[in-house]
Amino acid sequence: MPVMDGLTCVRRIREYEQAGQIVGHVPVIAITANARSEQINIAMDAGMDTVVTKPFRIPDLIPRMQSLLAEYAGA
Repeated sequence: MPVMDGLTCVRRIREYEQAGQIVGHVPVIAITANARSEQINIAMDAGMDTVVTKPFRIPDLIPRMQSLLAEYAGA
């Protein structure tokens, strides 16, 4: 990302949500080539809702997206 990395971005989104500047929950999925558990934990701690590792297939990603949207539909 040209201005900030994904972890910084999701942290900022979560800050805006907590401050009421964003209403509701913005679902965010991290897509990364780094599949080490430590890196996945860092992403989750930063505020990601889930992590998908590369390589991935679109048919595997879509159900995860739909699940998150359904989970936060009322938020």
